[in-house]
Amino acid sequence: MPQPNLSTELLRTFTAVVDEGGFIRAAARLHKTQSTVSQQIRRLEQELGVELFRSEGRKRVLTPSGETMLGYARQMLSLQEDALAAITEQSAEGELRIGVSLSLTESMLPSILARFKRHNPGIRLNVQTDYSNSVCQDYDNEQYDLALILRRDRSQVKGELLGYEPLIWIGPAGYQWSKNRPLPLVLLNVPCLFREATLSALDSTAISWRTVYSTTSFTSLMAAVRAGLGVTVRTQGALADGTENIGSRLGLPELPPVYIELRYHPHTPGCEQLAQLIRHEPLQAW
Repeated sequence: MPQPNLSTELLRTFTAVVDEGGFIRAAARLHKTQSTVSQQIRRLEQELGVELFRSEGRKRVLTPSGETMLGYARQMLSLQEDALAAITEQSAEGELRIGVSLSLTESMLPSILARFKRHNPGIRLNVQTDYSNSVCQDYDNEQYDLALILRRDRSQVKGELLGYEPLIWIGPAGYQWSKNRPLPLVLLNVPCLFREATLSALDSTAISWRTVYSTTSFTSLMAAVRAGLGVTVRTQGALADGTENIGSRLGLPELPPVYIELRYHPHTPGCEQLAQLIRHEPLQAW
């Protein structure tokens, strides 16, 4: 009987489902549809000839075979990353200047940078976070060697498209709102593409609105939402205890996705290797 050829993509999907606690959040993290994630899990189960998950009420939990496979899957993915690091630029030295859109810094990026640094002790990382427009402008002015930029429009992407994130309306759990009064908004300060997307969507409807809380801090933003001051627009990854996706329940307008762009100078020491690590660990905007 031929041995199965286990795809690292399937293994990455499997570990994402476990880490995110379900198929929906895993799909958001991996920039895939829920049906694609389900299909990939079924393919992996077919390759292995075992069931990895079982139903427990409304939840899907690991089977004993799934528990066993999870440990090996993590080892295989880690080994792949180590191999990539070992054969590329391990003796590189110098400074790597990185610009990152603010909303991407809450994702897997810090752990990616830590892994990169372990394999490249001679590279000095210089990471700056800023609003997307500023990161893009500074990259064009050659102030960064690598940039991760969040875009509102697909046509704005000049470099490599890593994926996209749907936007959702987030409010406190059980939030109620009547359309005969303005929708209270909790927003990040200008310039912010989430703010722009929010106001653009509302202005295309008859819904009136008012800003009740404006801040530069994501932590402060979500604290205001949880406290019930108003609603905001972010991605699925921003949902936390005490909040929920309120868009369809309250009849709020549909929102466009945001796009994650990677731009870098391939001849700068360390850039190509870091780009490979980023591609293998999907980022998530918050």
